[in-house]
Amino acid sequence: MLISVVDDDPVFQFLCRTYFTHCSSDAKLLFFSNGQEALTYFGADSLTQEDIPSLILVDINMPLIDGWQLIDEMEKMNIFDNSHVYMVSSSTAESDRDRSLGKKLVKDYLKKPLSISNFKRIFENAFGSS
Repeated sequence: MLISVVDDDPVFQFLCRTYFTHCSSDAKLLFFSNGQEALTYFGADSLTQEDIPSLILVDINMPLIDGWQLIDEMEKMNIFDNSHVYMVSSSTAESDRDRSLGKKLVKDYLKKPLSISNFKRIFENAFGSS
């Protein structure tokens, strides 16, 4: 149960760790503070199928490479067919939501702060009921 959180907010990372480990003690989390770190990981030659997260949360606004750029690069990789990718943001702009939902990899746009029910729903979508 590999989960990746690409977000530069340490509070959001803490919440993800807390809620997802409550969903399952088998959850393994990878945290990246910007899109460049995630892109480096996803593009590694040594990456195996087991190293590809089944659940990926991507923030829109991050340093170096933002969420839009990261998703565009991820779509070129063709390794995320079995991944559930969600854009997360505190943005209330409908254009951000619409742009997110226009990406082929993105399953949904989630507005921060995420509720416990949001965490549970996306976990169950990726892994089934625990």
